[in-house]
Amino acid sequence: MKKTTTFIALLGAALFAGIGLADGSAGLALARLAVFGAAVSAVAFVDLREHRIPNRIVLPAAAVCVLLAGPASLRESVPALVLVGGLLVLAFLQPAALGMGDVKEALLIAVALGTLATPALLVGLTLAALAGLVLTLRRGRAALGAALPLAPFLAAGAAIALLT
Repeated sequence: MKKTTTFIALLGAALFAGIGLADGSAGLALARLAVFGAAVSAVAFVDLREHRIPNRIVLPAAAVCVLLAGPASLRESVPALVLVGGLLVLAFLQPAALGMGDVKEALLIAVALGTLATPALLVGLTLAALAGLVLTLRRGRAALGAALPLAPFLAAGAAIALLT
């Protein structure tokens, strides 16, 4: 990982752990938020820069979050996992519209945030849709073929869901 990406990951870990501390999280829940924050921030940064989501970040982070979440929290993630399944189908049907990296990031959000995962994903997708609408209004039909990185919007949705 490059130095800048590492720095962004550390900032993300601090931000999400700080949100967790303010909300009263402790122990494994706080560790899960720190791991999640590091991964989702690094992924958003890389997606903005390179229009890709590195498996070497998102997959290990998802695995660690599963281990830190435990069965009870994972049961709370079922509605979000259903949404991730819908995104997976969309990625297969329209690969130009949604990449597999975006689906893996959505999976990370689902396993990391429990009951807040569904609102996080919905807020993130709404933010991306609004950005796409603004882009289309500003640039016209030419904007319809533009690639919009989804990871930053999903990361923002996660932060907003945790803060509300």
